[in-house]
Amino acid sequence: MAMASITVRNLDDDVKTDLRQRAADNGRSMEEEVRLILRKAVGRADAPAKGLGTAIHKLFKPFRRR
Repeated sequence: MAMASITVRNLDDDVKTDLRQRAADNGRSMEEEVRLILRKAVGRADAPAKGLGTAIHKLFKPFRRR
């Protein structure tokens, strides 16, 4: 299956900030979070494959400082 790329221009800073926080809360990268949101939006909410970055983030999340 071919993979496509898109660029989203003129995204409000507060939307990006909220997306970053949502991704962190879910232990995902921002890109993976956006892919999941888009899959759900078009009715393809099948479970996404998790990448190495996501696994590393999840592993170290308990040690994150705020």
